[in-house]
Amino acid sequence: MSVEPSALLFDLDGTLLDTPRAIAEQFSAAVETVTGNHPGIEAARRLIGAPLERMAATLSGSEPDSVVAAAVAAEYLVRYRELIVPKAADLLFPGVGAGLARFTAAGLVPAVVTSKKHHSAELILEAAGIRDRFAVVIGADDVGNPKPHRDSADAALAGAGLHDIGPAGAVIGDTAGDIGLGRAIGAFTIGVSYGVYSPEQITATTPDLVAHTFDDLTYAVLRRHRSLSSDRKRDRI
Repeated sequence: MSVEPSALLFDLDGTLLDTPRAIAEQFSAAVETVTGNHPGIEAARRLIGAPLERMAATLSGSEPDSVVAAAVAAEYLVRYRELIVPKAADLLFPGVGAGLARFTAAGLVPAVVTSKKHHSAELILEAAGIRDRFAVVIGADDVGNPKPHRDSADAALAGAGLHDIGPAGAVIGDTAGDIGLGRAIGAFTIGVSYGVYSPEQITATTPDLVAHTFDDLTYAVLRRHRSLSSDRKRDRI
Protein backbone atom coordinates (compact mmCIF):
# COMPACT_ATOMS: atom_id res chain seq x y z
CA MET A 1 0.00 0.00 0.00
CA SER A 2 1.47 3.37 -0.99
CA VAL A 3 1.95 6.16 1.51
CA GLU A 4 -0.50 9.02 1.07
CA PRO A 5 1.42 12.09 -0.16
CA SER A 6 1.48 15.20 2.02
CA ALA A 7 2.09 18.80 1.02
CA LEU A 8 4.28 21.41 2.67
CA LEU A 9 2.96 24.89 1.86
CA PHE A 10 5.75 27.43 2.30
CA ASP A 11 5.61 31.18 2.55
CA LEU A 12 8.46 32.82 0.59
CA ASP A 13 9.75 36.10 2.05
CA GLY A 14 11.12 35.63 5.55
CA THR A 15 10.67 31.86 5.39
CA LEU A 16 12.78 30.68 2.46
CA LEU A 17 14.62 33.90 1.59
CA ASP A 18 16.02 36.61 3.84
CA THR A 19 14.35 39.37 1.82
CA PRO A 20 12.28 41.38 4.34
CA ARG A 21 14.82 44.14 4.97
CA ALA A 22 15.64 44.53 1.27
CA ILE A 23 11.91 44.67 0.44
CA ALA A 24 11.28 47.25 3.16
CA GLU A 25 14.18 49.40 1.99
CA GLN A 26 13.18 49.33 -1.68
CA PHE A 27 9.47 49.81 -0.97
CA SER A 28 10.24 52.85 1.19
CA ALA A 29 12.48 54.23 -1.55
CA ALA A 30 9.73 53.65 -4.13
CA VAL A 31 7.25 55.61 -2.02
CA GLU A 32 9.75 58.45 -1.63
CA THR A 33 10.44 58.51 -5.38
CA VAL A 34 6.73 58.84 -6.19
CA THR A 35 5.47 60.99 -3.32
CA GLY A 36 8.54 62.74 -1.93
CA ASN A 37 7.83 61.25 1.50
CA HIS A 38 9.82 58.42 3.09
CA PRO A 39 7.47 56.24 5.17
CA GLY A 40 10.24 54.56 7.18
CA ILE A 41 11.76 51.14 6.77
CA GLU A 42 10.09 49.70 9.87
CA ALA A 43 6.65 50.78 8.65
CA ALA A 44 7.29 48.95 5.38
CA ARG A 45 8.69 45.88 7.13
CA ARG A 46 5.56 45.54 9.27
CA LEU A 47 3.47 45.27 6.11
CA ILE A 48 5.50 42.49 4.46
CA GLY A 49 3.14 39.60 3.81
CA ALA A 50 0.35 41.89 2.60
CA PRO A 51 -0.47 42.07 -1.14
CA LEU A 52 1.55 44.54 -3.20
CA GLU A 53 -1.35 46.95 -3.77
CA ARG A 54 -2.15 47.14 -0.07
CA MET A 55 1.46 47.87 0.83
CA ALA A 56 1.70 50.56 -1.84
CA ALA A 57 -1.52 52.24 -0.73
CA THR A 58 -0.83 52.10 2.99
CA LEU A 59 2.73 53.39 2.76
CA SER A 60 1.81 56.19 0.37
CA GLY A 61 -1.38 57.16 2.24
CA SER A 62 -3.52 56.55 -0.84
CA GLU A 63 -6.27 54.18 -1.98
CA PRO A 64 -5.38 50.73 -3.38
CA ASP A 65 -6.82 51.56 -6.82
CA SER A 66 -5.35 55.08 -6.98
CA VAL A 67 -2.84 56.40 -9.50
CA VAL A 68 -0.38 57.03 -6.67
CA ALA A 69 -0.54 53.46 -5.36
CA ALA A 70 -0.14 52.10 -8.89
CA ALA A 71 2.91 54.29 -9.44
CA VAL A 72 4.48 53.18 -6.15
CA ALA A 73 3.86 49.51 -7.00
CA ALA A 74 5.39 49.93 -10.45
CA GLU A 75 8.45 51.73 -9.05
CA TYR A 76 8.92 49.02 -6.43
CA LEU A 77 8.71 46.22 -9.01
CA VAL A 78 11.49 47.84 -11.04
CA ARG A 79 13.64 48.05 -7.92
CA TYR A 80 12.72 44.46 -7.00
CA ARG A 81 13.85 43.11 -10.38
CA GLU A 82 17.00 45.22 -10.59
CA LEU A 83 18.21 45.29 -6.98
CA ILE A 84 16.76 42.33 -5.07
CA VAL A 85 16.40 39.45 -7.55
CA PRO A 86 20.10 39.48 -8.57
CA LYS A 87 21.02 38.82 -4.91
CA ALA A 88 18.56 35.94 -4.49
CA ALA A 89 21.10 33.12 -4.17
CA ASP A 90 22.85 34.97 -1.35
CA LEU A 91 19.54 35.61 0.42
CA LEU A 92 18.62 31.95 0.93
CA PHE A 93 18.40 31.14 4.61
CA PRO A 94 20.98 28.53 5.71
CA GLY A 95 19.73 24.98 5.23
CA VAL A 96 16.96 25.76 2.73
CA GLY A 97 18.46 23.97 -0.28
CA ALA A 98 19.41 20.82 1.63
CA GLY A 99 16.14 20.80 3.56
CA LEU A 100 13.98 21.01 0.45
CA ALA A 101 15.94 18.15 -1.13
CA ARG A 102 15.34 16.01 1.96
CA PHE A 103 11.61 16.75 1.92
CA THR A 104 11.31 15.64 -1.70
CA ALA A 105 13.38 12.51 -1.04
CA ALA A 106 11.01 11.64 1.82
CA GLY A 107 8.00 11.82 -0.52
CA LEU A 108 6.69 15.15 0.75
CA VAL A 109 5.43 17.70 -1.79
CA PRO A 110 6.73 21.26 -1.24
CA ALA A 111 4.79 24.20 -2.70
CA VAL A 112 5.00 27.98 -2.34
CA VAL A 113 2.03 30.11 -1.29
CA THR A 114 2.96 33.78 -1.24
CA SER A 115 1.45 37.25 -1.14
CA LYS A 116 3.81 38.21 -3.97
CA LYS A 117 2.63 38.43 -7.55
CA HIS A 118 3.11 35.10 -9.30
CA HIS A 119 5.71 36.38 -11.76
CA SER A 120 7.76 38.02 -9.01
CA ALA A 121 7.76 34.81 -6.98
CA GLU A 122 8.82 32.70 -9.96
CA LEU A 123 11.55 35.21 -10.78
CA ILE A 124 13.23 35.17 -7.39
CA LEU A 125 12.87 31.41 -6.86
CA GLU A 126 14.57 30.81 -10.21
CA ALA A 127 17.32 33.28 -9.36
CA ALA A 128 17.85 31.58 -6.00
CA GLY A 129 18.16 28.20 -7.73
CA ILE A 130 15.30 26.48 -5.88
CA ARG A 131 12.29 26.79 -8.21
CA ASP A 132 12.55 23.15 -9.26
CA ARG A 133 12.08 22.05 -5.64
CA PHE A 134 8.43 23.14 -5.66
CA ALA A 135 5.51 21.36 -7.30
CA VAL A 136 3.63 24.64 -7.72
CA VAL A 137 3.89 28.35 -6.90
CA ILE A 138 0.76 30.31 -6.01
CA GLY A 139 0.89 34.11 -5.94
CA ALA A 140 -1.65 36.63 -4.68
CA ASP A 141 -2.83 37.27 -8.24
CA ASP A 142 -3.58 33.59 -8.82
CA VAL A 143 -6.56 33.61 -6.45
CA GLY A 144 -9.56 35.76 -5.64
CA ASN A 145 -8.67 35.97 -1.95
CA PRO A 146 -5.02 35.88 -0.83
CA LYS A 147 -3.70 34.64 2.52
CA PRO A 148 -5.03 34.00 5.11
CA HIS A 149 -8.09 32.96 3.07
CA ARG A 150 -7.97 29.30 2.12
CA ASP A 151 -8.12 30.02 -1.64
CA SER A 152 -4.32 30.08 -1.83
CA ALA A 153 -3.94 26.71 -0.14
CA ASP A 154 -6.69 25.12 -2.21
CA ALA A 155 -5.05 26.37 -5.41
CA ALA A 156 -1.66 25.04 -4.34
CA LEU A 157 -3.05 21.61 -3.50
CA ALA A 158 -4.97 21.43 -6.77
CA GLY A 159 -1.88 22.50 -8.71
CA ALA A 160 0.15 19.78 -7.01
CA GLY A 161 -2.50 17.20 -7.85
CA LEU A 162 -3.48 16.62 -4.22
CA HIS A 163 -6.97 16.45 -2.76
CA ASP A 164 -5.92 17.79 0.65
CA ILE A 165 -2.87 18.69 2.73
CA GLY A 166 -2.27 15.05 3.68
CA PRO A 167 -1.56 13.49 7.09
CA ALA A 168 2.01 14.83 7.41
CA GLY A 169 1.35 18.10 5.63
CA ALA A 170 1.93 21.55 7.08
CA VAL A 171 1.64 25.26 6.38
CA ILE A 172 4.90 27.07 7.16
CA GLY A 173 5.54 30.79 7.45
CA ASP A 174 6.68 33.79 9.46
CA THR A 175 3.50 35.86 9.95
CA ALA A 176 -0.05 35.62 11.25
CA GLY A 177 -1.31 35.35 7.67
CA ASP A 178 0.54 32.07 7.22
CA ILE A 179 -0.69 30.60 10.48
CA GLY A 180 -4.21 31.78 9.63
CA LEU A 181 -3.98 30.03 6.27
CA GLY A 182 -3.06 26.78 7.99
CA ARG A 183 -5.99 27.08 10.35
CA ALA A 184 -8.33 27.82 7.44
CA ILE A 185 -7.63 24.36 5.99
CA GLY A 186 -7.20 22.55 9.31
CA ALA A 187 -3.49 21.94 8.75
CA PHE A 188 -0.54 21.55 11.10
CA THR A 189 1.09 24.99 11.35
CA ILE A 190 4.77 25.87 11.78
CA GLY A 191 5.81 29.42 12.54
CA VAL A 192 9.42 30.43 11.91
CA SER A 193 10.96 32.99 14.24
CA TYR A 194 13.73 34.24 11.95
CA GLY A 195 11.58 36.21 9.46
CA VAL A 196 9.35 39.27 9.69
CA TYR A 197 7.87 38.37 13.08
CA SER A 198 10.03 38.23 16.19
CA PRO A 199 10.04 34.99 18.23
CA GLU A 200 7.51 36.57 20.59
CA GLN A 201 5.24 37.73 17.78
CA ILE A 202 5.17 34.41 15.93
CA THR A 203 4.61 32.52 19.20
CA ALA A 204 1.64 34.78 19.93
CA THR A 205 -0.05 33.52 16.74
CA THR A 206 -0.13 30.08 18.44
CA PRO A 207 1.20 27.82 15.67
CA ASP A 208 1.48 24.11 16.42
CA LEU A 209 5.26 24.46 16.35
CA VAL A 210 7.81 27.29 16.32
CA ALA A 211 11.11 26.72 14.47
CA HIS A 212 14.08 29.00 15.04
CA THR A 213 16.16 27.93 12.00
CA PHE A 214 15.41 26.15 8.74
CA ASP A 215 17.45 23.19 9.99
CA ASP A 216 15.16 23.01 13.05
CA LEU A 217 12.20 23.13 10.69
CA THR A 218 13.60 20.33 8.53
CA TYR A 219 14.25 18.10 11.53
CA ALA A 220 10.77 18.67 12.97
CA VAL A 221 8.95 18.06 9.66
CA LEU A 222 10.85 14.86 8.88
CA ARG A 223 10.49 13.54 12.43
CA ARG A 224 6.73 14.13 12.29
CA HIS A 225 6.54 12.50 8.85
CA ARG A 226 8.42 9.39 10.06
CA SER A 227 6.26 9.16 13.18
CA LEU A 228 3.00 9.37 11.24
CA SER A 229 4.26 6.88 8.65
CA SER A 230 5.15 4.42 11.42
CA ASP A 231 1.72 4.86 13.02
CA ARG A 232 -0.01 4.13 9.70
CA LYS A 233 2.10 1.01 9.16
CA ARG A 234 1.17 -0.29 12.62
CA ASP A 235 -2.50 0.37 11.91
CA ARG A 236 -2.30 -1.80 8.78
CA ILE A 237 -0.75 -4.77 10.59
